[in-house]
Amino acid sequence: MLWVYGLAGSGKSTLSTTIANIFRDSGQLGAFLFFDRDVTGRSDPTAVVRTLAHQLGSSNSMIRAAICTIIERNPNILMSSLSRQFQKLILDAFSQIQHLPPIIVIVLDALDECGTPDDRTALLSVLAQNFANLPAIVRTVVTSRAESDIYNTFEPQHLILTLELDITSSANFNDVLSYFQHRMALLRTKCRHLRLGENWPGEDAYHQLVQRASGLFVWASTASEFINGHNPNKRLDILLRGDVESGAETALDALYKTALLSVGQWDDEDFVTDFRNIIGIILVARQPIISATIDALLRLPDERPSMHTISLLGCVLQQRPTVRVLHPSFADFLMTKGRCKREAWFFDQSAYNKCLAFQCLDRMDAVLVRNMRHTTLSVDQTHENLSEDVFYSCLFWIDHVCAIEESLELVLERLRCFLNRHLLHWFEVMSILKRSRDTISLVERLLNWLLVGEFYIHWNVAY
Repeated sequence: MLWVYGLAGSGKSTLSTTIANIFRDSGQLGAFLFFDRDVTGRSDPTAVVRTLAHQLGSSNSMIRAAICTIIERNPNILMSSLSRQFQKLILDAFSQIQHLPPIIVIVLDALDECGTPDDRTALLSVLAQNFANLPAIVRTVVTSRAESDIYNTFEPQHLILTLELDITSSANFNDVLSYFQHRMALLRTKCRHLRLGENWPGEDAYHQLVQRASGLFVWASTASEFINGHNPNKRLDILLRGDVESGAETALDALYKTALLSVGQWDDEDFVTDFRNIIGIILVARQPIISATIDALLRLPDERPSMHTISLLGCVLQQRPTVRVLHPSFADFLMTKGRCKREAWFFDQSAYNKCLAFQCLDRMDAVLVRNMRHTTLSVDQTHENLSEDVFYSCLFWIDHVCAIEESLELVLERLRCFLNRHLLHWFEVMSILKRSRDTISLVERLLNWLLVGEFYIHWNVAY
């Protein structure tokens, strides 16, 4: 196993994606798992082994046949521990194959975004110990930040080669320079009517941009998007103004501050309100959502849709098909008060989870009725006549409630009202969505949240 680690924005995901594509093209990619803390389905450590088995089976018919045989013999295997799942679904499957391919590559990207350190303890144990029992033809590449739990698990293992991405090397400097030259060439072609000149922006500007990037490709990418505006020269001048920032995180923070300040409407109370409401949802959403869902949850008027605000932040937000931050480092910046240093830019996760929990409860309260299967809703009908915002609310309201750490009395009152009126309606909707099995674990999670906080003492509800 090769473990590649480095700072946020140093290019780990780009590297892992490139490796995966190379081996996919050569027919040697067995699996490519990319974790994402903003997407519930891609951040669950308990799902990794079964996802790995599925992808390995999809990549090779012999592996698929062996895994299918094992599942037939062990129908309850997915209820077992991760180590047993790995033993049965992966190791035993390989042991049954007589003619293995010459090489199989497994790529796991952004392992640090797979659950919390407590959640991924069992997974790290499997990766560090059980993977060593795979056939020698299987080569694994893992990328992540150097989180302490991952470092302490991987570094002592003699079968795991560790490699830190050195963002200060001359090779990295030249790579960032090449990236800027490529992006500016594309911009010159796009803006040919501006007559920027064949060598624009010039060697000195390139040198300053590379210095400011401090080795971070996410800085180079975000800066290139920022320059790619109506007036590239003006945008470039904004970036190059002032002293060179030292340190990767400092450079990244300075870039994000520049991007936000360039919006230029921070003295407009209406804009700040919309910015905070919209970005708050984007940051805590359990999966990326479309702008229409944000509009519905916030009950924004038709003449002021969320996309009006989102479109001003194109260098840091993906706008279509779903709305999300382009890189986790921007979310880190906004949710760390010491980094963003402005009240309008700081987002407390607990507070915005409470906001989104209430918005989900409001949305369900407005539409959930008896016999939902025969009810027709009028907004963007999907999921058997359920709009995307109702679909999201039904799946994730408990996630947001359980992330709340403040205003608990108000939260409990809202829960009491909702559960007394709509618990059975919610069960029915989850059945419509074919997610009935999830209701058990979700209700258990809600109950555990209540019990851990000893809220039941103050809440006389008969379970």
